[in-house]
Amino acid sequence: MTETEAAWSKEKLLAGLGWIFSGSALRTPITGSAVEASVKSPLVAEAVAIRAALCMATNLEITSIEVLSDNQTLVRAISGITQAKEIIGIVKDIRSIASEFASSSFSFIPRSQNTTADSLAKEALRFSSSNYV
Repeated sequence: MTETEAAWSKEKLLAGLGWIFSGSALRTPITGSAVEASVKSPLVAEAVAIRAALCMATNLEITSIEVLSDNQTLVRAISGITQAKEIIGIVKDIRSIASEFASSSFSFIPRSQNTTADSLAKEALRFSSSNYV
């Protein structure tokens, strides 16, 4: 299971990304975070967080993945239920990367159950904001 989250700065167009991999195949959870510049909206930030987590999962040679996000619009777009113009390209990337796994799924998780990934994203943004003037 992979929980993802993003924190976004409107003023600096920066996104802090956070993710956590957990499950029976892992002895301990694996966390990660990153920063992305030139991010135009919170929805784009959330999409970039999922893409980054999927890339990390491929590097870790994870073969099956269940991605959880607290952004229903994004989960619906990835699942092909709806479409959002501003993330079409990123959703295409996400689907392409997801096709490399033996199985993949994308589901909604309430924000209250996504606190670890949220903390990682906020910390990445807080740390990076001081470096981007």
